[in-house]
Amino acid sequence: MSVVARLPGGRAGQGLAVLLLVLVVAAVWGAVGAPLLDLYAERADALERRGTLARRMEQVAGDLPRLQGQAGAGALGAVRKIVVFEGGSDAVAGAALQQMLQDLAAKAGTSLSSVEALPPQQLGGYRQVGVRVAVNAPWGALVGLLQAIGEGSPQMLVDDLQIHGPVGFIREANGPLSASLAVMGFRAGVAGP
Repeated sequence: MSVVARLPGGRAGQGLAVLLLVLVVAAVWGAVGAPLLDLYAERADALERRGTLARRMEQVAGDLPRLQGQAGAGALGAVRKIVVFEGGSDAVAGAALQQMLQDLAAKAGTSLSSVEALPPQQLGGYRQVGVRVAVNAPWGALVGLLQAIGEGSPQMLVDDLQIHGPVGFIREANGPLSASLAVMGFRAGVAGP
């Protein structure tokens, strides 16, 4: 007896045929149709993001002349930023740098845990004075201090920044951190007493 002869006939055979057709259609849909729809949706989303980015870039490019005009007008009316520390000697300029750092740390909501003077160096017509400071502070206060140093007047430079904290300190924004950094400033002149 052949396989075809053993298949049910009549209503039972029609039901089995419909069931097999549904299973084949579902398998083809799962293997081909659904992944194609997912790919289409991903591409449509990427295209929409690119369109949004392009519109934003056009808007920024259109605002550029206005912003450049504002920046130029602001630069003309701005007070000149002081570049060098005052003082007749490296020690006086270093003390002014140290005092400024203590004031900036207090404004940022922290304090300096240690301060060490660095040896001054002659750089062209300027003397570089510096201090190495240690700070124990939460992340926000440390960032505030670094920002204040970067925006300070006279201008200062940060070097050799080292930050230490517990393993998961990124998750705890207010967790304690230990930081060590060198801050340099400049004074006009040649080597002095």
